[in-house]
Amino acid sequence: MKTVLLFGTFDFLHSGHMHTFEEAKKLGDTLIVSVARDKAVETIKAKFPLHSEEERLNLVRHIDIVDDAILGDEEQSVYSFFDKFIPDIIALGYDQDALKEDIETFIATHDYATTCVTLPVYKNGDMKSSRIKETLAI
Repeated sequence: MKTVLLFGTFDFLHSGHMHTFEEAKKLGDTLIVSVARDKAVETIKAKFPLHSEEERLNLVRHIDIVDDAILGDEEQSVYSFFDKFIPDIIALGYDQDALKEDIETFIATHDYATTCVTLPVYKNGDMKSSRIKETLAI
């Protein structure tokens, strides 16, 4: 059985997120989603998410194709989930290049047999949370 770990903020769920969950699930048997912590979102995006980490975690847990959801680390480059399980595949959004590079370095340094995959863009990136928020003036 292959375990897929998907990273994201998932601040107010939309069709772009659903597409991402579906694409990640195609890569394996078990889909675990790592929901970004509020502190990490603030550090990386320089703004707070609309919904708290607990609200976002609970919403993601209600998605049928998601087998489990966890909170991520508050700081990048920690990846404490490796202490609990080693995913076969880490799935990342098309816009997470810096995170992919950081994770791949971590994996190589620790000699894990995990592969990072970049998921395809959905609707040319028009269904990205930041663009939707901008359109809605949120």
